[in-house]
Amino acid sequence: MGATGNLKATLPISKEPESLPTEETQLIPASCAQFPGSFAPDLRRDKRRVSKRGGLSGRVYVFLTDGWGDITVWKSAFIEFVGTTCLCYLSAFISISIRNSDTTQVAAYVGVTNIFLLTLFICALAPASGGHMNPIITFATVITGLTGFPRGVLYMIGQTTGAALAGGLIRGSLGEQRTLIYNGGGCFLETTNVSEGQAYLIESILSCIMLILSFGTALDPRQAQLFGPRLGPFMVGCTLGLVSFSSINLAPGYPGAGLNPARCFAFAVARGSFAYQWIWWFGPVTGAIIQSSVYHLAPPYHRERVDGKRST
Repeated sequence: MGATGNLKATLPISKEPESLPTEETQLIPASCAQFPGSFAPDLRRDKRRVSKRGGLSGRVYVFLTDGWGDITVWKSAFIEFVGTTCLCYLSAFISISIRNSDTTQVAAYVGVTNIFLLTLFICALAPASGGHMNPIITFATVITGLTGFPRGVLYMIGQTTGAALAGGLIRGSLGEQRTLIYNGGGCFLETTNVSEGQAYLIESILSCIMLILSFGTALDPRQAQLFGPRLGPFMVGCTLGLVSFSSINLAPGYPGAGLNPARCFAFAVARGSFAYQWIWWFGPVTGAIIQSSVYHLAPPYHRERVDGKRST
């Protein structure tokens, strides 16, 4: 007992370590995708400046210049680049897989897969960039005033660059011979059954219909309360699925409307041929101009100052 007692007496008494200073933090969502043209209903806060000078020149100047120095816009454009690359690459492989399945229901498979493909990509990217991944969506929101000019230009550059990268990845993944067999994944035309003019007309009208449905179900602020933040992207996916389904198998040598110039550009890069590429760009542009004309006749927005008075 004596020895034990002496041992206890000689052992040093350990002190509790002093607690390090801490503070509570929380994650705050980034504001990079807060603009009216976003597919995320909760992030449609318009922080763009409006010219106080009267006349058209002041408004045009602000519209063309406001946003170039905003780093968050550049970050969103980078997200569009990444998203478009992934979308085009996956879309090509889905298309090729359907063709290799020996199914007689190609249109049904394409329509259903487009619904899930676009819905998932919009849900994933809308909080970060607005979830466009399609130059014609961006172009349409620019000319309707929902997306600023700098953001629109950067988005379309990112989308086109991402599509080019996807085309290179498709060709590298499949090899030159197999890529040519599958026409790079789609968006090709054999004029024996469908002429260039007919393909352009189909592309224009179906693009216009797709934009009208997309704007009405997902970008109209009055629909956010009805559909909520989740159903809007699904409605856009349903729109693409329905419209693409309508033009599949119209004629041999024509796989249907492209409805996304970036996607068709990716397939052209993959096969190394840009024949009839103008159809997949100017057709959707024509459809966007028609849709924007209808939009401006009955816009769902009006601009107010922060004091609640309507802007003139």
